[in-house]
Amino acid sequence: MKVRFFVIKSKTDLTSIHVRFWDSNKIDQKTKTGLMVKFSNWSPTKEQVKSIDITPEKDLINSTIRKIENYLVEQYNTEYINQQYINKNWLKDKIKDFFGKADKTELHKIYFTDWVQKYIDESPTRLYKGSPVKKRTIQHYQTTKYKLDGYESFYKTKLRFQDINLEFYRNFLFYCQKIEKINNNTIGGYITNFKKWCKILDIEGLPINQQYRHSEFATISNETKDVYLTEEEINKVYNHDFSDSERLDNTRDNFIFGLRTGLRISDFMSLEKYNFVGDYIEIVTRKTAHPVVIPMHQQLKEILAKRNGELPKQISDAKFNDYVKDVCQEVKLEEMIEGAKMIVKTADDEFFPDITLISKNKSRKVFGTYPKHELITSHTCRRSFASNLYGKLPNATIMAITGHKTEAQFLKYIKITPRENAEKLKEYWEKQDENDKSI
Repeated sequence: MKVRFFVIKSKTDLTSIHVRFWDSNKIDQKTKTGLMVKFSNWSPTKEQVKSIDITPEKDLINSTIRKIENYLVEQYNTEYINQQYINKNWLKDKIKDFFGKADKTELHKIYFTDWVQKYIDESPTRLYKGSPVKKRTIQHYQTTKYKLDGYESFYKTKLRFQDINLEFYRNFLFYCQKIEKINNNTIGGYITNFKKWCKILDIEGLPINQQYRHSEFATISNETKDVYLTEEEINKVYNHDFSDSERLDNTRDNFIFGLRTGLRISDFMSLEKYNFVGDYIEIVTRKTAHPVVIPMHQQLKEILAKRNGELPKQISDAKFNDYVKDVCQEVKLEEMIEGAKMIVKTADDEFFPDITLISKNKSRKVFGTYPKHELITSHTCRRSFASNLYGKLPNATIMAITGHKTEAQFLKYIKITPRENAEKLKEYWEKQDENDKSI
């Protein structure tokens, strides 16, 4: 394998620097590098600008020539080892790639964000573990791409594959945390997508910076402070009289369906009569395509009886999350607890340092201490279901309904306070004492 640089005398004083790349009988190609030099200043033996030349850019040109050589060898070895087809335009394309020049239809071969957009565009026809990529996953990809666009606008840059390094990682965290005021759990989702895309770029043989593998280039998160309702609180919600408000009565009934099934809102809000088989609810969950069979809780049977066999009226996720707070306020769930809630920051210059770069949706999670009813959302349903059954049923039984794949994942999801765990242990020891005394 050899790489040679040369010039050809032209009618003008300036001439192009050419490169030739060949390896036995596998490849032998020539092309222009795009670099120019005076013919008299070129050293054919050293294949660089003469050292006696006083041209200011001499060192830069010579350094670039060496970088081109290293780049071509690295790219050729990678593609040869991976048995990729090397066509007649290989050398010309690699020189374009090196200098970041490409046709508009080939920008995805140079720039990270263009590649990401192409990946998103192709996702509806892509398979993941044998199944089509879910719509929600594609939406999350697009949200991540929007943050990349914002980052490029803020830093006035255009990210190439080589730029996805630790410096980019640190700057992206700063942009999300300090400029857009996004919480760490959301940022962690973006980083997860970055790492996934970088692995795919690696497989495709594109020049992604290997620093994405560094331990510092890690997904970040906050300890979640999501709330759950105790059995006593759920019964308080169920038994409250909402007959004077059809809106709150309907929301309460939907809420009880979520609390007593452990389903996501996308599932319990789309239940139909055919999902009810005897005393069981049978459904294939939308997010994970996980088949679930759930026994009917007595409260659900009573809700259906009250409604003459009809299900509560379905409402949108946004309306549910608004109305359920009203339901819990009416029931007086007013305990002050730590948590995070979405707050709309309308043109808040102190909150957003550079308001011109922030998206139209200025809702951000803000951590603090709030009345419990202000923190209730559709997520409260599944967390309450899992947390209330924890310790009363085998974890595997609860996980079969919630769809958690691992016990570690499940234990992170439930919301049992240290005090509640201590009370469970105290209750267990007291029962042991009673049994010992009865012997």
